Amino acid sequence: MGGPGDRPAVQMSTIDRISWSVLLVFGVFVIYESLQINYYGSDFGPGPGFFSFWLGVLVVGLSVVEIGRALRKTVALPAGFFPDRAGVVRIACLLGALMAAALLLDRLGYSLTMFLFCGFLLRVLGRQSWWLTLVLAGLGSFGTAYIFRLLLVMLPGGILGI
Repeated sequence: MGGPGDRPAVQMSTIDRISWSVLLVFGVFVIYESLQINYYGSDFGPGPGFFSFWLGVLVVGLSVVEIGRALRKTVALPAGFFPDRAGVVRIACLLGALMAAALLLDRLGYSLTMFLFCGFLLRVLGRQSWWLTLVLAGLGSFGTAYIFRLLLVMLPGGILGI
């Protein structure tokens, strides 16, 4: 049976280079997309592309610096760096819950979707008790929705309008 020690040796700098290269491409994409919308805005201030443009520049700059650092170092991965089977299942559950939340947001609305999402995370992945799950999911979903309403931020209401 293959265990974590049976995996081929991968250098940490290789993983660093790959991950920072992906972020570099993402930063370039953000810069490109922000230039497609109104960067300059009006006489009163910058437009909607201003923040995303400079955020993309920051991501590109940091990525270039980190890729340079990764090229100069080689460090072996520590034992247990990659998740075991249970860890992979938990990661897949989290990604599935995020996709479900994205798909349900317009249908159920922000409050109910976030209640279900937080409840799933707390109960299934966090293994919390039912009463704590209900309290925290309720406060986390309906409480943040209330704060957003105070700030006049429009959130999807869903079929129940809440």
